[in-house]
Amino acid sequence: MNTLDYFLKANLYGLLFVSCYWLLLRRHTFFSLNRAYLLVSAVASLVLPLASLPTHTAETLPVPMGVIVLPVSAITTPAETGPDWTEIGLIAYGMVSFLLVLQLIVRTGRLMAFIRQSSQHVLDDYVLVEPIKTTSTFSFFRYLVLNPEDKNNNLIINHELVHIRQHHSLDVLGMALLRAVFWACPALWLIDRMLRQVHEFLADKAISKPSDYAHFLVEYTFGQQPDALVNGFFNPSLLKQRILMLHQKATTRWALGKYILILPLALGLLAMTTAREQITDMVSQVTNETITVSGRVTNSADGKPLPGVSVILKNTNTGTTTDVNGKYRLTNIPKTGSLVFSFVGFETAVVEVKGHSSINASLQTQDSKLNEVVVVAYEPTSKPAAQTINPSKRASSDKGAIFTVVEQVPEFPGGMRALGQYLARNLRYPKEAQQNRIQGRVFVQFVVTQEGDIQSLRILKGIGGGCDEEAVRVVSQMPKWSPGRQNGQAVSVQYNLPIQFQLEKSEDKRTGQVVKPDSDSRQKPNYILDNSKNGRVALYNDVSPYYRLADSSRKPGPPITIRGNVFHDGDPLYIIDGVEMPKDSKSNATARFKTIRDLQPSDIESVTVLKDGSAIAAYGERGKNGVVLITTKTK
Repeated sequence: MNTLDYFLKANLYGLLFVSCYWLLLRRHTFFSLNRAYLLVSAVASLVLPLASLPTHTAETLPVPMGVIVLPVSAITTPAETGPDWTEIGLIAYGMVSFLLVLQLIVRTGRLMAFIRQSSQHVLDDYVLVEPIKTTSTFSFFRYLVLNPEDKNNNLIINHELVHIRQHHSLDVLGMALLRAVFWACPALWLIDRMLRQVHEFLADKAISKPSDYAHFLVEYTFGQQPDALVNGFFNPSLLKQRILMLHQKATTRWALGKYILILPLALGLLAMTTAREQITDMVSQVTNETITVSGRVTNSADGKPLPGVSVILKNTNTGTTTDVNGKYRLTNIPKTGSLVFSFVGFETAVVEVKGHSSINASLQTQDSKLNEVVVVAYEPTSKPAAQTINPSKRASSDKGAIFTVVEQVPEFPGGMRALGQYLARNLRYPKEAQQNRIQGRVFVQFVVTQEGDIQSLRILKGIGGGCDEEAVRVVSQMPKWSPGRQNGQAVSVQYNLPIQFQLEKSEDKRTGQVVKPDSDSRQKPNYILDNSKNGRVALYNDVSPYYRLADSSRKPGPPITIRGNVFHDGDPLYIIDGVEMPKDSKSNATARFKTIRDLQPSDIESVTVLKDGSAIAAYGERGKNGVVLITTKTK
């Protein structure tokens, strides 16, 4: 039951009880019963919406269900979530209730302060208070605040003593607290007004001469009205009803049956309000039946399995990851639920279960974000003999529970873009893999601990040729991550990262302006940047370590030949070992290299190219013409 349903039902019950009192009981002289009825009505109108009648559901027999394989045919992007209006409404309601309760506390405090400042006389069962300031006579719990002009008026004193002895102030203060907390229930305000009438009827009932007392009430019409929290002797709004009730004949005992009549009315309303919930529960039992869902996740480009894919039940923290064969299995999944398939470098897919126990997903690669690092090298002209490779295994333990699905996933310092830049700068294409023409994706699995450290690093699926070891080396040297969080607490989270090693054929890449070298080996470029995607550029094996090579269209310059429309108009930005290279030697630079022209081919270990959006996102306006990241060999 939501909050709105609760208050609708509470007001419905309150109006039922108020209507019954107004139509059946308000003219009765059973004042004590009427008081009890109104108090019970106030509490019952707030409690009955939470009650439900017991139901009996027929036992259903299990029905066998066939297994249907449902491949993913649509890729959807998670919708942006707006403000939670339910939470905002609850906060606003709580603030209003807090202010009303605070106002009630302040009013009560001021009233007690007024009583403490006045002269007090402790008598048998009450305390007589003689106020310093002139005020009308009233009672509040055991205190009888008496106006000096009413000091010798026994009618007023006896009237207020009835309020004190029957604890009417407890009713008034309790109703004031309920009205403050449940201010969205107008029925409570009506019950409070009727209860105050009954209080006055009970106090007036003790008078022996109703006629003389009625004349006295009329003569007492002028005076200051007391605070609403107290039982004042005179209240103009109740004058007419009090006089009429003084002359009302005693109600016969046969009228007591009316109180019993209200009970079936309340039970009938309870049955009507809970019937809708029972139907809803029956529907929920059918629609929320759970099943076990399993399947396989593959790459839509080549059909190969994807290990480490997160498979999560939508809008929950229930989920798992695929194994080395791309398979997964989830239990207790609602038939009407939806599964979310997500993986670094691929579009997120959302698939409705629709009662199917087998769901295979095919994920499409995501080109708009730098989520997967591609390490590129050129194939050698000849393939050497095969070698036996024994990749090293790394294992570490992590204390505490390891989560695969959390509310807040761990994050590399600076986000996914910074992670891509870190991997692009540090990854090397192993020579062994180049010589053996080994390429493909390496799936690295590791745990980001509560402190942000990388532990339990292992290859979920490798390709060999030294690529697995290179991926492990770079990932193990990562700085501390921002840890994942579950219920606001930092937890250890398992993370999967794909790294693609790709070989490019030389003849396929030479599509731009070709520089035909002379027979002199000095005309060969050390690095060639083609019309390709962002990535690492491969080093030719036959580069002489001591030659300074020239560009085909300009004076001797950097040992890099750019061919094809790789960059926009203008020179790219050169970054050597993280330091920006100036265009002239007068600018500040490292002591090792003053400008890019001081760089020797033998100093270069790797080159990474960033173009277009990636270059601008990483280096701002300075990278609009492209960025060349050069890593030199350590000496």
